Amino acid sequence: MSITIDKKGKKNTRKPVDSEHIQHAEFIKKCHLKLRLNSMKIGADEAWQNHCSDDSLLKSYSNTMHKLASQFWDTNNKNEPSSCRISWISNNILKYFQEDYTHEIIREKSLAQRFNVFWSTDDIICMPENPFYLLDVGSCYNPFHKYLSYKVLPIDIAPAIKNVVKCDFLTVPLDVKLNIFDNVCQTLPLSTFDIVVFSLFLEYFPLPQQRYKCCEKAYNVLKSGGLLVIATPDSSHASYNSKIMKNWKISLSNLGFWRIKYEKLTHIHCMVFRKCLFKQIPRNWLHSLNIINNIEELITIPQDSRNYDKMNEPSTTIIQREDDDEVANLFSELINI
Repeated sequence: MSITIDKKGKKNTRKPVDSEHIQHAEFIKKCHLKLRLNSMKIGADEAWQNHCSDDSLLKSYSNTMHKLASQFWDTNNKNEPSSCRISWISNNILKYFQEDYTHEIIREKSLAQRFNVFWSTDDIICMPENPFYLLDVGSCYNPFHKYLSYKVLPIDIAPAIKNVVKCDFLTVPLDVKLNIFDNVCQTLPLSTFDIVVFSLFLEYFPLPQQRYKCCEKAYNVLKSGGLLVIATPDSSHASYNSKIMKNWKISLSNLGFWRIKYEKLTHIHCMVFRKCLFKQIPRNWLHSLNIINNIEELITIPQDSRNYDKMNEPSTTIIQREDDDEVANLFSELINI
């Protein structure tokens, strides 16, 4: 364990970082940077299409993410299970369905009355049966397969293992039924899943509008009362990016989600959103705040505000630091995400 002093004179205690861990994390960062710079150069749609067609890059990316999660992050989390994103997600999903489901329906009825949305006695949300149907987007290696409480459909643009289905969630069409051919998802079904998980997924995209589109698609494939669970990395202190997280809540409210849980772990933001039976409930809440503009641009991440004008080469590292020690310290913060 090493102790460093930051610019404000505070002590930072960090675990030593394995050199292979740094190498893998740096590769992931460079892939994200390349996609972002290409989006700025040729447009987000064409850049994403080119990215998804680069089979060699995608294979390297998926293998690297698999190694990071299984050999470094999960290993280090054995001593700190409460900070593991997978455990946090599963614990809060089960708590919702086993303890909070009825309470949240009652609360939605109260919100409907508060925001002048008519709730008929015929409008009923049925409790789903166990195992709960979970769509794990950007699954890579299907980390939820070990939980018996879930029937998991793991999808990824570049699966690291065979039982993950190849699928580009951003562009895959929605239909009345699931269609998978030769382990490639052709269509996803509407109003079918009890849970959609975005774990380290939304920050993959360089534009807020792409993240918004993914959240909108999650709303459409979820049943009423279903959950969208989001985990996004951030090693800053809890309040540093609080405005960003508030904007996420605002943007998803416009889609018809109501945030029911938020927690900032050491290296990650974890959020649980519930699909309301009537999307007008959270939308009326937004109107009461006089927030109606630029809703699709609010799902931002810190990288969106950085200046990339001087980064002409895609191989340039995404974050500049004064020396290698600081770079090592940066990637050490990724251990628990």
